[in-house]
Amino acid sequence: MSILTVDQLREHIETDLGDDALQRLADGAEGTIIASVGSLTARVDVLEGLDRAIYATASVSSVTSIKERDFDSDDQVTLSTDDWRREYGKRFIRLQDGSNSRFEWARHVELTYVPDIDTGILQTVQIALVKLGVVYSGAERETDGEFEFSHPDNAAAVKAAMFPLMNSRTRMLIR
Repeated sequence: MSILTVDQLREHIETDLGDDALQRLADGAEGTIIASVGSLTARVDVLEGLDRAIYATASVSSVTSIKERDFDSDDQVTLSTDDWRREYGKRFIRLQDGSNSRFEWARHVELTYVPDIDTGILQTVQIALVKLGVVYSGAERETDGEFEFSHPDNAAAVKAAMFPLMNSRTRMLIR
C-alpha cells in the first residue's frame, strides 16, 4: 500500500528533488508509520482467551478469520461468523449458540483482520515526515555568507509529526 504518490506529495511540498529521491523519502515515511502503528493492510493478533470477550489491538474494519484452540498441540478451529459478535470496533464476544458454540474463547485465539485506519491522518503524517526529510541537513546550525540558519531537533519534529497517529479516532497507538 502506498499512502501518497510522488505527484500527490508535490501538491503539498515544494522541492527540487527528483521523483526517485522524493519516492525514497515517501517510502521511508511510510516505513516509519508502519513501524509505529503496525500493518496498514492486514494484522494478525494472537490473543489469550478464557474469557467471554477478547480485544483486537486496533480498531477493526473487517475480519478475515478467527481461529482458536485450547492447547498448543490441538488443531486450530476456524470459527464461523455465528460463533462471535464484534462490538465497538475492537471487542469480540464469544457466542454460545453458534456452529462451534462455547461459553468463552479457547485459550489461544488468532484474529486476522484489516484495521480501520483513517487515511486522512496517515496522509497528513506522511506529508509532515516527508517535509522533514526534505529540509533535514543533519546539522544543528549552518552558515551561508552573512546568514546563519538553525535547524530544529529532528527527533522532536518527527515525534510531533507522529502525534496525530496516537490520538486518532481509530486509536492507532504507537507501541
